[in-house]
Amino acid sequence: MELELGPLRFGIVGAGRLGLTIGRALQQQGFELVHVAAATADGSERATHVLGVPSHDDPVAASQQVDCLLLCVPDDALAGVVARLAGRPDGSSPIRLRIVSTSALGGIDVLAPLAAAGHDVGVLHPVASVADHHEGPDALAGAGAAIGATDEPTRTFLHALAHALSLRPFDLGADAGTWALHAACCTLAANGPAVLLAAVDDLAAEASMHEGVARGAYGRLAASAVERAVRSGPVESLAGPIVRGDAAAVAAQVAAVRASGSQADALFIPIVATAANQAFTAGRLGMDGHRAVLEAILDPSQFAPEGPPQEQP
Repeated sequence: MELELGPLRFGIVGAGRLGLTIGRALQQQGFELVHVAAATADGSERATHVLGVPSHDDPVAASQQVDCLLLCVPDDALAGVVARLAGRPDGSSPIRLRIVSTSALGGIDVLAPLAAAGHDVGVLHPVASVADHHEGPDALAGAGAAIGATDEPTRTFLHALAHALSLRPFDLGADAGTWALHAACCTLAANGPAVLLAAVDDLAAEASMHEGVARGAYGRLAASAVERAVRSGPVESLAGPIVRGDAAAVAAQVAAVRASGSQADALFIPIVATAANQAFTAGRLGMDGHRAVLEAILDPSQFAPEGPPQEQP
């Protein structure tokens, strides 16, 4: 396949889940993958088996005779790989490379030694979670891709490469703080739902619910809430007694969570308070209701019903 500058030969540094998935996607799109560098013997064996290309233990070897080198290494290994590549011998071929990091760590700044060595550098960070080494190239299809570049030709190239990988590119600034916030968004989006559902599991177990039943019911509720939030906006999708200002209902939930044997209150209380604050700020919850919900969080006992519970007629 051809981009703006014709057929491309790729090298990949990193034979983990992302590196192998990107390698498959490149091959599926007709690009030539020449080399892979892996830090471990297992990674080297995976790369050779899955991608069918020579594997090396030195990133410099993977940079030989290629047009573009993709760095698909863990964040804590990135600086070392960059330093190693920036010190390539003078006789390396080609002399000038396109080197693209797939890490959000540090944004473009972390690639400064490579730029100083005369290479064209940029960042293409897939906003995707690859589950295992056996994921097919379609694992990236439709995912976002944060793009970082210091010049327009590189930006154009990265956008074209993202589209070739079936990603949806968007531009981020060069500031490292911007990239750190982007990475934090990825962490919350990728792990937040799982952490919340783990807390739901704990509370459901306290209520003697079967794990499969609980996950089916509450997992579906969570999935529909995420879909609604993506479609209509997070604040607009808030629902339940919080946005109704039903302090008594909130108080009963808070008291039950605090009395449980789980540690779910560490998540439950901040989430309820944050939802109430967001609903109030957006005008979905009045001042009195907002105050009542926050008071229910602080002291749920003041909303406890007086006397024995009444039977329903």
